Parts: sequence; C-alpha cells; structure tokens
Amino acid sequence: MVTNPKQQSNATVENEPLSEQTVEMVAAMLRVLSDPIRIRLIEVLNERSGATVAALTACVPVSQPSVSKHLAVLHNAGIVSRRPQGVWVRYELTDFTGLWLIQQLASGLATSPVSSSI
Repeated sequence: MVTNPKQQSNATVENEPLSEQTVEMVAAMLRVLSDPIRIRLIEVLNERSGATVAALTACVPVSQPSVSKHLAVLHNAGIVSRRPQGVWVRYELTDFTGLWLIQQLASGLATSPVSSSI
C-alpha cells in the first residue's frame, strides 16, 4: 500500500514472472479501478484531500446512493478511509496506488499511437 503519492515513483517490479498471489492482487485492483465513476471519485478525493458523499455527488453524474456504493467498493479495497464528521461521513484517499496507476495509464495512453483507436 502506498500512503504517499511521492513514494510510488520509487516502486519498481523486477522482470521475473509475478507470483499467482500478486497476479490476483493486481487483477482485484484493476477490477476496482475499472469504473469511470470510481476513477473520478479518486481524482476528486485527491484534489480535495477528502470529501463527504454529498460533496462528491455534485462532482459526478450519478445519484447519491450510487456514489455511496462506489465509495463502499473503494473502502473495501482499502483505497479510501471514512470517518464521521458531524452528521456526515468524510471519505479520504488513503492508498495512492490506484491514483498512481490511473495517472500512469492516462499518461501512457496519451502518448501511445494506439490510444486513438481505443
């Protein structure tokens, strides 16, 4: 788990085959990140250093119950934490691995000649 975005730039993977456990963990993370709404929620949480469900609902084109369900997926994956804030619940990005991966994929797609056909 990466708890600071600057830590991620130092992370490397050897050229050896990944273990089965690692492959399963990568696949699980990719499933969590595979929804455009969850990608947007991660971006907003990073920009704002956290937000309530009501604030996040204003940033995406889905209902509040849908935002809550997406946040539950991110929470269960360990990507966000939640804590009470009065009558609200505040969500914060706690594992920056997903954000880093999103940024790397977006950067790679932006510079790839194949990206225009995707």
